[in-house]
Amino acid sequence: MTNNIIELYVGNKIYTGWTDITVIRSIEELSGQFSLGLTRTRADKDVPLKEGQSCRVEINGQVVISGYIDTMDRTIDAENRTIIAEGRDKTGDLVDCAARYQSGQWRNATLETIARDLCQPFGIGVVWTVEADDAAKPFRVWKLEPGETVFECLARAARHRGVMVNSNASGDLVFTTAGTERLETLRFGENIKFINIRSSWTERFSDYIVLGSSTAGGLWGDEQTAHQSTRVRVNITDPEISRYRPMVIVADSNQRADESRARADWERRRAMAHGQPVVVEVVDWFTRDKKLWMPNRLVVLDVPDEGYAERELLIVQMELSLTNDGGTTTKLTLMPAAGFDEPAQRETKTTGGLWY
Repeated sequence: MTNNIIELYVGNKIYTGWTDITVIRSIEELSGQFSLGLTRTRADKDVPLKEGQSCRVEINGQVVISGYIDTMDRTIDAENRTIIAEGRDKTGDLVDCAARYQSGQWRNATLETIARDLCQPFGIGVVWTVEADDAAKPFRVWKLEPGETVFECLARAARHRGVMVNSNASGDLVFTTAGTERLETLRFGENIKFINIRSSWTERFSDYIVLGSSTAGGLWGDEQTAHQSTRVRVNITDPEISRYRPMVIVADSNQRADESRARADWERRRAMAHGQPVVVEVVDWFTRDKKLWMPNRLVVLDVPDEGYAERELLIVQMELSLTNDGGTTTKLTLMPAAGFDEPAQRETKTTGGLWY
């Protein structure tokens, strides 16, 4: 690991010699992020980096972040100057900034088209990797909600089509689903330094009850009763939760029983996945194929004496770091892939009401 070269490209200049490094990419966060630090004597020239500059971070020639410096932090004492550059990939602007588009609505437009229209002013490309035809169906009508960010709008629409929205090392917006590419098997004595196994019931429930909206009941013009407006009722149980812990979800739009059942089942699977994460520290920043670890890939965790015998799990987050104290580390957060396979929801006549 001592031969790894970390380079920050800004304009036509390359900055190296970083001694504190953190790079994080996650399927639960739109933007990849980085923090690069170094310490110099006060007699040395300051590093001429500024917030807002376009940049690219490479490790051994492999691009890991393409975006902007968000923040410059300088700490100065009598002898030394510590400099930290922090930033995100290009899609960070989509997280921060409001969504704006002409009249604020689209007709018969696909999710990819809506994304391209919203991303174009930011100079951000859109990559569509979803194979399912249903995900590419056009929306009859899609409307912006006042004040929502680009990411909030696209995340709403992505949930509606049962896909995930993320970014890649080039700073493009990427629509995808839970990954199926398998990287390698993780074992002690081969590539694992340590594992942290966490089990929690705090976000898990014994019963997931979905009350689906209904338009039935009463005369034309009458207001619905609470019972009529939540007529569809589906209950999915989690057999691992032994005490009574119910969760009730009221759907935002009309749902059939099968749609409510899919919603309840996904809530259960999502809670199970987040209730049993495993953090694995591996021996290198790179896989056996000499590629940087990246999220949304599968690995097989084989630690049978800890209850994980050749268990296939999804990389939800990867964190690469370098510090003076701890040296180089790579932490992979693993969860069951089933917790990220979200079902799509049927459109309404106007904006396509969503579960969130």
